[in-house]
Amino acid sequence: MKFIVLAMLGVTLATVSCKKDKIEPGTTTPEDPIESPSAQELRSFFTNNLNSHKQNFTVDASNVMNITGSKGSQLTFSPNSFEDQNGNVVSGNINIEFIELFTKAEMMMSKMPTMGQLPGNQIAPLISGGQFKITASQNGEALKLVNGYGYSAVIPAPNGIDPNMEIFYGSAGASDTVTWTQADSSMLFGQGNQYNAYFDSVNWVNLDYFSNLPGTPTTVQVEVPQGFNNQNCALYVSFDGLNSLAMLYNGTNNVFTSAPSYTLPTGTDVHFVAVSFIGGDPHAAIVSSQITNNHYEVISALTQTTDTQLATDLTNLP
Repeated sequence: MKFIVLAMLGVTLATVSCKKDKIEPGTTTPEDPIESPSAQELRSFFTNNLNSHKQNFTVDASNVMNITGSKGSQLTFSPNSFEDQNGNVVSGNINIEFIELFTKAEMMMSKMPTMGQLPGNQIAPLISGGQFKITASQNGEALKLVNGYGYSAVIPAPNGIDPNMEIFYGSAGASDTVTWTQADSSMLFGQGNQYNAYFDSVNWVNLDYFSNLPGTPTTVQVEVPQGFNNQNCALYVSFDGLNSLAMLYNGTNNVFTSAPSYTLPTGTDVHFVAVSFIGGDPHAAIVSSQITNNHYEVISALTQTTDTQLATDLTNLP
């Protein structure tokens, strides 16, 4: 009898074991861990993409300094126009680091939206003719422009000149995202297929103007799946047909909102873009929409993709 019971028990265990082995690949069982969206992986993604655009030039600070970026932007600095943090004019070789971002895809993958500062701590969408970061250093020490000095720039405009274009300077806010402030005075004019400008500040510079789109201003909210929030998920508003890009930062749990920083005009055609990382892989959703009064958008899922495919999808946005 004991032998029979043990034999039956062995058969039962073998059956259970066989059933477990036959679970389809990819099926989540109760004991399988479920990976969560990673805020660190998302930050690394943006940092790595921005770093990939860095170009470095070695120039002699005592002479006229000319650099040309890989995308055609040209900068010219006057001799003896840089000083160290103690106010001493530097000489000898210095390093100029230069970043050029022209497209919405480049800006999205580097977390560089085009939002300009308005009076009263409000912001509004800008239409960009290109974003640039210029930094100078010598022996690892950051340099600054000597008071009263600036530098000239020639910026390509492959889609033609826009007479509304102005100069904006960028600074990082509480969300660690650059917001743009219009320069007090702009020396900028277009000729042929390029802009000629004079900048009096290094760090982030942008050719922009406020979009001033028609429509009644309204707050925009976007709901993403549970588990996603403004730390582990980036949520963009891409304006169709314009080189213009907003981000939604604020919100509670998985609902993002444009309030209280800005509103968007009703009737505007947009694409909402959500990007996150799970288990080292990018996940994204791109949803076409038109802004309505008290707009509330629901993004039901983010789909796993690749860095290459994500870049292609963002490049193909209207």
